Amino acid sequence: MTLTTTLSELTLLRADVSAKTTWLLLCLRDKAGNEGWGEATSFGNEAEIFGMAAHLSDLVTSQDIRGVQPLLAALRQTEIAPGRRALLSALEQAGLDLAARRADLPLVEILGGARRDAVPFYANINRGISDRSPEGFATRARAMIDATGACAVKIAPFDGYHWARLDWPERRAVMEQGFARVDAVRRALQGEADVFVDCHARFDLQGARMVIAELCRIGVAWIEEPADMHLIAPEDQRRLRAACHSGGARLTGGEHITDCAGMAALLADGGHDVVLPDLRLTGVQEGVAMLRLAAASGVATSLHNPVSPVLDAVSVEVAASLPAFLILERQIGESELSARIRPEPAALANGRVSVAQSPGFGFTPDTSALTTADAATPELASFTGTPGAGPDA
Repeated sequence: MTLTTTLSELTLLRADVSAKTTWLLLCLRDKAGNEGWGEATSFGNEAEIFGMAAHLSDLVTSQDIRGVQPLLAALRQTEIAPGRRALLSALEQAGLDLAARRADLPLVEILGGARRDAVPFYANINRGISDRSPEGFATRARAMIDATGACAVKIAPFDGYHWARLDWPERRAVMEQGFARVDAVRRALQGEADVFVDCHARFDLQGARMVIAELCRIGVAWIEEPADMHLIAPEDQRRLRAACHSGGARLTGGEHITDCAGMAALLADGGHDVVLPDLRLTGVQEGVAMLRLAAASGVATSLHNPVSPVLDAVSVEVAASLPAFLILERQIGESELSARIRPEPAALANGRVSVAQSPGFGFTPDTSALTTADAATPELASFTGTPGAGPDA
């Protein structure tokens, strides 16, 4: 077998999950008929990705492209926007997956071998909660723990809050609604699983202090991005972290860090207990290096993983390859399309998800659940006001 393979086709496919979610999956085929898959989902950047993918597809069909490096080189820029980063990462994922499938090996073996055969996980259920009342949050959380046995659930309860957009009378009411959602979830889980809260950097420094104090009083175990941490002085970051510790919680973040230089700066500030970079922004190899750097610096590691079964499966393989890994985010329960794309789900036991036993990342996506990405398809210009859509909601 040659080390590189000549590509024959590059296809971008989409799954229309909801008004706030479109998953983008990239498939590479070589001339021997082998496939490799990656995920290019980047919410709000779909049209940009469609255009770039069409250009890459033309390159593959018109030139003799061996491996993914020529395609990566065609996309690289000094300043790289999130959509382009996601497509670069999808290409790298697909190239590694293709190599693993050609070698008839699980992806984790291409990454250096498995350090563990199963990875602890928590269920991110926020995007799948349509009833945004406290009772709706609680019901969904209880159902997801019963269905998956996850170690924890993560929610983003502060819809509509951003410190720079609300005046004083509005702030407290929106904040209290968020606290009510968190408390309802904690009560519903009855201590069987932890509660994690993603604040999506909605608060200023003083608001972050207030939110941390109340979330710790409720009994939250993980507080993510209470503020734009890079805008806060390192000594104040460390005070926020200490406030979390005094209430029994970890302060987490770093999902927007894209490279080792950014990770080194974040670690030097000393404001985080856990970092969770996103492989769509870092790529696989840079992401692994960033996580190794964090662990070597005494900071726990996770992965931001809020999208389709493809990135989920890749993330499991990456997590299994690392010498130290705390817990993996998994997007659970947002759409029945997950089960259609991956009809045979990964095995779950004792709050852990099993590493792939089949070649590549463990399954081949069912394309009957997908459609070809069309650059003419209209997308939402903004997610503002769309509950559960993330920091813009």
